[in-house]
Amino acid sequence: MQVLRGLRKRLLFYYLVITLLMGITSLYSYYSARTIISGFSAIFADYLYLNDLYSDVSSLETNVEKYLATRSSEAILEYYNLSSRLQEKSAKLAGERGYDKNSLMLKDIGNMIQSLLDEADAAVNAKRGRISSQYLAHFTESHKVAGYIKQYINELLYNKLQEGSQKYDVIRGNMNVISFINIFIILGSMGLNVFLAVYFTYKMTGPIIELSSSAERISSGDFDVDPVLIETDDEVRVLAEAFNKMAVSIKNYIDKIKGQAEMEKRLQEQEMQNLMMKNLLKDARLKFLQSQINPHFLFNTLNAASQLALMEGAEKTAVFIEKVANLFRYNLKRLDRPVTLRDEIEHVRTYLYILKTRFGDKVQFTLDIDESLLELEVPSTIVQPLVENAFIHGIEGLERNGRIDIKVKKQSDYIAVVIEDDGQGMEESAIRSILNSEVTEDRIERHVSGIGLHNVINRMMLFYNVNRVSDVIEIYSRKNSGTRVILKIPLAKGGKNA
Repeated sequence: MQVLRGLRKRLLFYYLVITLLMGITSLYSYYSARTIISGFSAIFADYLYLNDLYSDVSSLETNVEKYLATRSSEAILEYYNLSSRLQEKSAKLAGERGYDKNSLMLKDIGNMIQSLLDEADAAVNAKRGRISSQYLAHFTESHKVAGYIKQYINELLYNKLQEGSQKYDVIRGNMNVISFINIFIILGSMGLNVFLAVYFTYKMTGPIIELSSSAERISSGDFDVDPVLIETDDEVRVLAEAFNKMAVSIKNYIDKIKGQAEMEKRLQEQEMQNLMMKNLLKDARLKFLQSQINPHFLFNTLNAASQLALMEGAEKTAVFIEKVANLFRYNLKRLDRPVTLRDEIEHVRTYLYILKTRFGDKVQFTLDIDESLLELEVPSTIVQPLVENAFIHGIEGLERNGRIDIKVKKQSDYIAVVIEDDGQGMEESAIRSILNSEVTEDRIERHVSGIGLHNVINRMMLFYNVNRVSDVIEIYSRKNSGTRVILKIPLAKGGKNA
């Protein structure tokens, strides 16, 4: 903690020195001014006192004369006031303890004032007693004493003037000396302040400037800076040591980040290669799934065409064989690329024609298609396998005739292709088995009766890049009541269609 207070101590010392110098200068100037003022005040006090005394004596003489001449009540009242005031001054002057000429003259003035008051009182009392010879004699004597008092006062004023002149010369000399000393102290304080300011500023800001220069180099990307060496024992040295550690840490961290960036770059390149391999595997798997169209239909259809050719004329046989050719041409040529939903529906119409030709009234078909939705791109051969499953597993085994309804309609976020039959239906366990289908090698290689539906589900999930079966298909069925399959084509979700 002692080291950490070094900078604070310097600042406090600097401000204390400056404050002390300013205080000494101010106190000396104040003391000098007070001394000068005291000297002048003593001179003026003596002048004022003697002038007041001279004025009171003159006023007393005037009011006595006025009363003796006119018996004025106003004059007698003023006389008594002046007499009381001069009585106090007389007592004070008579008690003067000095033995110099001026002090002795003041004592004489005090005694003469008392004589003046006695003669004046005698004159006033004689006037009241109407003894004219006495009050004139006492008034004449008081007038003579007043003249002596005024003469003494004038002489004292002259003496005080001489003394004041000498004191003024001394005070003026002292003022010159004091002014010179004040100027010297002020200039010395200013010079010392400037020196201390420059010294402390350099000592405190020099290391900080060196630190800021190193920090600027680091901020510009130059981490090969030399350690900042500070020799002072204060907070700046602690800051420099922390800065040096920080610079080393930043350099090590930058090197570590560069190494991690190189490693991440190699990992990204490896990830891109893995992604390319994954896409190739995905395309290969998709094509593998697309190649699993049940070949039994081909043989059954060709057998029916052969029988029909024996039973009927060439024109009908030609139409039937043309439909069969269109069916397999679609399967063989378009399995490797997307088609429009319109193509899929036309493909289903071709398949329905072949079924109708083979089985006659065994099955009836209805189509409810929203033509505005048919330009959407979809995987090839996803609707026909559902219709085939509806016929084979729902209608073909019935003793009665059956019906298959096909609808294309728009929902909130997908196109629904609905294939519904009134056939045999399925158990709940069979539905769960179909919907639990996953895109795995063992699932693809299993050749069971439901492979067509599994094929559609897996290709839809791959094509639209979804992980849940419920995002592409829903199945509802009851035993002996029929089945409804909803194929869901996303409008803007994942996959190639997004």
